Amino acid sequence: MIQFEGYALEVVLTTANAAAQAWYGYEQGIIAGILVSERFLDTFPQIRTPVIEGTFTSIFSLGNLVGCLLAALFGDKLGRKNTLRVGAAISSIGAILQFSATAFEQLMLGRVINGLGNGIYARERGMTSATCGVFQAESVRGSRRGKLSVIVVLHNVVFYMIASWLTLGTFFLDNSGQWRIPFALQLVPAIVLIIFLFLVPESPRWLMLKDRHEEAIESLRRYLGKGLTADDDVVQNEYKSIRGALEIERQSKISFKQVILCRDRSSHLKRMLLGMGGQFMQQMGGINALNYYFSIILQENLGMTALMARVLTGVNATTYCISTAMAFWIIERAGRRFLMLSGLGLQGFAYIMVAISVALLATAPQQWGAVAITFLFFYYAAFGCTWGMVPWIYQAEINSLAMRVRGAAAATSMNWLFGFVCTQFTSVGIRNLGYRFYIIFAVLNVVFLPVVYFLYPETANRTLEDLDAYFDRDSGHTTIIRIGDKVAKQHKRPQEAIDAERRRIEMTTEAEVFDRKLSGISHVEEVPK
Repeated sequence: MIQFEGYALEVVLTTANAAAQAWYGYEQGIIAGILVSERFLDTFPQIRTPVIEGTFTSIFSLGNLVGCLLAALFGDKLGRKNTLRVGAAISSIGAILQFSATAFEQLMLGRVINGLGNGIYARERGMTSATCGVFQAESVRGSRRGKLSVIVVLHNVVFYMIASWLTLGTFFLDNSGQWRIPFALQLVPAIVLIIFLFLVPESPRWLMLKDRHEEAIESLRRYLGKGLTADDDVVQNEYKSIRGALEIERQSKISFKQVILCRDRSSHLKRMLLGMGGQFMQQMGGINALNYYFSIILQENLGMTALMARVLTGVNATTYCISTAMAFWIIERAGRRFLMLSGLGLQGFAYIMVAISVALLATAPQQWGAVAITFLFFYYAAFGCTWGMVPWIYQAEINSLAMRVRGAAAATSMNWLFGFVCTQFTSVGIRNLGYRFYIIFAVLNVVFLPVVYFLYPETANRTLEDLDAYFDRDSGHTTIIRIGDKVAKQHKRPQEAIDAERRRIEMTTEAEVFDRKLSGISHVEEVPK
């Protein structure tokens, strides 16, 4: 089998992880179209009831939640690649149950199983989506981690766009293919994922965690560049830095109970809560209230025809995709904090304008309807290049190696839990609350601004080991970020992080020299004559 290295290997790894992300975006896109599909509603008339519609939509998130928890329990044992494989297999079973469904119970079971598998590989975002983010963060070079992670998450939005236009195309079919075809095509990302996983090595950091050091060095050699040898300085320095951080962590290793009680050196609980908080704010900022129900909002609140609602959904998905793609160029230049803060401000403003427009719709339907649609598009544009990306990258970066899988699973579980909450009450809210429904999300976006400013340190231009040093109990950094704390806020890599890395490399080098000296000492026993 061909052994990819350097840039080529990054492409293969990114493709595999992108396929895991693509599944979720595609699922959101097809559900938005399927919910207004007459052939689908004729087959499953139960979904015409708003509460059942909400349950059908949100039950996928519950499956994801369970998948995340399973990934947290077994992910470190299986490894990153095997976790993704298991998630893809389970999701495929769910997809098959959905597109072949003839009974409502089979359809619902398929959505739960589909969500379960997606939760497993989504842990790194669910089982699949959670694991892909961790796998990407642990394997690529720190200077490219943000951009490559953007490419991975971007496929979520690309496939949301593809799905939106696909359901517009199948809208003109006068048979069950109107909804069965979109459900069946969910299998494509799973097949791509499984194939490309055969071409990439396991995460080097996971291999070190399991004391498989020779395999870890070989994995690092391939990921760090083309034509490198195991003895090259770039490989050895990266290996020593990671191993040094891991040894420090192991020396202070404590139980999960002690982590919860904040008795650890590495601030594991604080870091896990930051990842969870990012996912909570992403969901409660209102994205899934729109993603699953965009066509219904256009029809129910703004009076659009079914065809026009589908066309506008496709156009919006396209602009959303373009906005999300912009994050590739700005994610490292702007940093995580700036994008989170600016995104909240813009999203809050968009929801305020949508609320005003819907409230005044009766006075001038055409004019205020156009204003509402404009700011719905504006919300997606703001979200795509800020909160659409940052929480997934942040949760993979912020946790320590020992807690990365559990931390990512906890964060992604938070996403699915509150994704369930949003999708469950949105169906009823858009029909009964009118403009007040949008005020809820406007207020939440504004409230989240000080939370991010005072609690979330910058993670851009840091190695994963830099963040371990930042959160060390003796680092001097407090939970509440001080106004004058430049290290927590600055975009440039701090000097204290550079100094800490040098000390880790020196410590590991000294330990290796000491081990070699010990191995060279032969035991001499004097035998009496």
